[in-house]
Amino acid sequence: MTLKSFNELFELDLSNEVAKRPVKKNSDLTLDYLEWANCIKLLYENGAEKVRYGMVKNENSYPCFYNQNGESAFVTVWVEVDGERYEEDYPVVNGIYPVSNPNQLDINKAKQRGFVKAVAINTGLGLGLWIKEEHVINNDKEIQRELSQNETSTLNDQVTTLFAKALQKTGDKDSLYTILQSSKEEIHKLYKSNDHAAKKILISQLDVILNDNNS
Repeated sequence: MTLKSFNELFELDLSNEVAKRPVKKNSDLTLDYLEWANCIKLLYENGAEKVRYGMVKNENSYPCFYNQNGESAFVTVWVEVDGERYEEDYPVVNGIYPVSNPNQLDINKAKQRGFVKAVAINTGLGLGLWIKEEHVINNDKEIQRELSQNETSTLNDQVTTLFAKALQKTGDKDSLYTILQSSKEEIHKLYKSNDHAAKKILISQLDVILNDNNS
């Protein structure tokens, strides 16, 4: 017996297999999701003969990765179904909220969700649930406003940290503003704004300064 086709698994009725969770804190809006154990069960029930999964570990043998600023925690999950191997990066989140200092429980939850998503993307099983979740999140104005506010806060933290490090490297603010081709007023205005694209550009400029051995 072989695993059913992508389309067959995509069309599978999961109404008796899913659980519900709130989209965000204190919200009556819920989403259906497939728990990892049910995901494994359904794979075996629909033709899989061997299912394994785990996490890729970083250079310190720890199963969690971060961006270059030590933020935005995520895990990389590997999945093997009958010898076919897939990998999926999944953020460490609590609902829609990123977890800044994840513990083992947070990492394990990300592992489980990453496993389910990797299966969905590569086999079709439960993919409709992820499509629905993305649609709900992308079209809910309140959720998008919260996500935007959270990104603003995260970017501001990065700007503050990197600016301080760059200032320490260049020696004084005037030199740093000159290198950035900006001014105190412009940086302050950007910090108070919701211009995420411009903030990411500034972060990239600060990264260049910090990584420039000639500065």
